[in-house]
Amino acid sequence: MAEEKCPQLVDYFVVAGLDPTGAWRPLDEDGRSSSSSSASSSPAARAAEPVTDLVVISRGLGEEVPEGFTCIEKTLGGHSAELSAGLLNNPHLYLCYRRGWDKPPIVDLGVLYEGKDQLKTNWYVIETTPYSRSASLSSGGAPTAHRVFVTYRRATDSQGLHTLGVTDIALLLPSKGEVAPHTFCRVNKNLNTGMWGPALFLCFKRAMAKANALLFEAGLISRYPQEDLEAFPLPESVPVFCLPMGVSVESWPLNTKYQLPVFSTFVLTSACGDKVYGAALQFYESFSRELLSERQSVRLGLLSVVDRRPIGSRSVHGKKSICVLSHWPFFTVFQKFLTFIYRYSISGPHVLPLEK
Repeated sequence: MAEEKCPQLVDYFVVAGLDPTGAWRPLDEDGRSSSSSSASSSPAARAAEPVTDLVVISRGLGEEVPEGFTCIEKTLGGHSAELSAGLLNNPHLYLCYRRGWDKPPIVDLGVLYEGKDQLKTNWYVIETTPYSRSASLSSGGAPTAHRVFVTYRRATDSQGLHTLGVTDIALLLPSKGEVAPHTFCRVNKNLNTGMWGPALFLCFKRAMAKANALLFEAGLISRYPQEDLEAFPLPESVPVFCLPMGVSVESWPLNTKYQLPVFSTFVLTSACGDKVYGAALQFYESFSRELLSERQSVRLGLLSVVDRRPIGSRSVHGKKSICVLSHWPFFTVFQKFLTFIYRYSISGPHVLPLEK
């Protein structure tokens, strides 16, 4: 009598990330792939630069946009974005912003009605213009009038690596049918407290602000078994499902704590219509500087811009994922298994590679 074969629990074990010997395909900030290129010649894939500075200028008093800043001159619908349109003695105030990586990003915006609102902890008020004139959005002439200021909150230094920062700022006029775009946050306080003019509101968008980071499309580093199963060949898209946001290579200040691993699941459909379940664990590990080009090292802050001198106060880390594929949706079991493999891998060194 033929012996019955037990069903196989796991079909494939996969390690996804950046293959040191393969081609690296940079991704833009939206996760879209750009042209393929090797590690030595690929351009630095940049994330969207967050907003780091805000100022209010008075064009009616001859003030110009500071160098490096962008002035918001139009609302979302193309109307004038003047902040002081309702004032009698209109100083023609405009909001300007600057992007960059030189300081922690701005993470929140607000409006302060002086005398009515209390300034929250760690918030800053734009009280004056760069030319030391008042940046109040109200006239403040009457005894009962309250001054109005734009406020903001900045990320702390400890949040600088992985935090949601403001990446876009806009102004809108609801009376003109303008609404905040999807994913934008609206500050529900009217900027125009004057006697004339329509209500004007501030809105902004947050996105992950990662300074000193490069983003690449995930690739296959290793797999087991090496040969495809006849009933279910390993799909080429598995690494992308393991790391859907791409592989980020980042430089951190020395002694920065690692983030905890992130567990995720996905479902694939084979050619014959069977469902295949994937369970993946994402984590960071040390990344070799020797694999980076000079341009990439400068982008990561590992070399000085002027004389290309190495900067030793930072360490390099890359994202990687380990994954199992199975015809059985035992996600809790797979999570425990992958977590055990990860913990075992960081307890090394080991004689044999992790995948064996």
